[in-house]
Amino acid sequence: MRVTASSTFRGKRGLGAAALVSAMALAATLLVTSPAAATDYPSWDDVVAAQASEGAKQAQITEIQGLISGLQAQVDAAQAAAQQAWEADQVAQKALADGTAKAASLQSQADAAKTTSEASSKRAAGLAAQFARSAGNDLTSHLIVSGGGSEDLLYQLGTMSKLSETSQGVFEKAKQDANTADSLSRQAAVAKSELEGLAAAADASLQAARDAQKVVQGALLDQEAHQVELTVQLAALQQNSAQTLADFQTGEAARAAAIAAEQKRLQDEQDARARAEQEAAAADQGSGGGGGGSDSGGSSGGGGGGIVVTPPAQSVSGDAVVAFAEQFVGVVPYGYGADPNDSFGCDGLTQYVYGQFGIQLPRLVSRQAAMGVQVSPQDALPGDLVVWPGAHIGIYDGHGGVIHSPDWGRYVTHNPGLWGSYYFVRIL
Repeated sequence: MRVTASSTFRGKRGLGAAALVSAMALAATLLVTSPAAATDYPSWDDVVAAQASEGAKQAQITEIQGLISGLQAQVDAAQAAAQQAWEADQVAQKALADGTAKAASLQSQADAAKTTSEASSKRAAGLAAQFARSAGNDLTSHLIVSGGGSEDLLYQLGTMSKLSETSQGVFEKAKQDANTADSLSRQAAVAKSELEGLAAAADASLQAARDAQKVVQGALLDQEAHQVELTVQLAALQQNSAQTLADFQTGEAARAAAIAAEQKRLQDEQDARARAEQEAAAADQGSGGGGGGSDSGGSSGGGGGGIVVTPPAQSVSGDAVVAFAEQFVGVVPYGYGADPNDSFGCDGLTQYVYGQFGIQLPRLVSRQAAMGVQVSPQDALPGDLVVWPGAHIGIYDGHGGVIHSPDWGRYVTHNPGLWGSYYFVRIL
């Protein structure tokens, strides 16, 4: 048996080196595509002042249009770099997986060849001992002393000749088996050492992919933070309207008031829940074991107008995300909202759930998908996003299903299977 794997592994090592070089190049690209940390955005005072003259207004319009285009270009460049990093990482990870499988195969073949070689060596040694017992050191003397007729002599000579031929064949086989075992052992050792390079390339490419995705996140959040205001400022200049500014300021004030009201409502619910628990505990102690009545009273007292959301686990994990999202199944209807007391769009559900774990996601499927790192289906874990490109998004349960807000007239659903064309994105 002849096995040659050096050329194969040189090819795999070449893939690993290429991925490593690609990862380093991407790291340099990330520095170029990183969001500008000190962009000077115009204030509303600048917008109002620019309306005083046509020249200033046009200059301000050009500046704002450039800033809006720059934000989008920044996002596009970051997403392109992230996609390139993802593709390079897939190449590196595949090279590592193929190299690992090949190294294991070679080691298995080397172990089997060693066993065969040892068995051949033992057989050769046994035949050598048999030959020595039959012929001794002087075959001619042995034949003369043994006597017998010519037929016996010819028979013994033929037997010894056959034994010699058999021994020679066994010795040659033992030598060949030993050479095969030695060759395979050397190839397995080389393959194992080359895995270190493939693993280093895979680690570097994975880190490059993660770094690239962080740039995308920064670019998207930067765009989201400024795009709305810049668009309203642009409209105010183009329409030469003070009303646009007033509308924006009114909307901002209303949004701030709504946030404050929501925070107060949540705090009131928490306070009410805490009081109910204290009262239930006190009643339980006073009844001296009448736990059934206390539990019943506590349940009825907990009913309110809104949904009581069970806070998420303290530890941030995929399983915790899935468990937290599970409480909205069959409870919160589909809609445009991102609030369990209103409704959940598919992206509203994911935004709300991840937000409770301190992870800020924008709205829109494409933007949320760009906030994480793509993972292969075989590597998908609970809490990853399941993305149907440009159409739908949900939370992977880790068992082939998804928690999502599906469509009008339906509620948040835990679907046991996936469908169509989708991919996975890791946010955690």
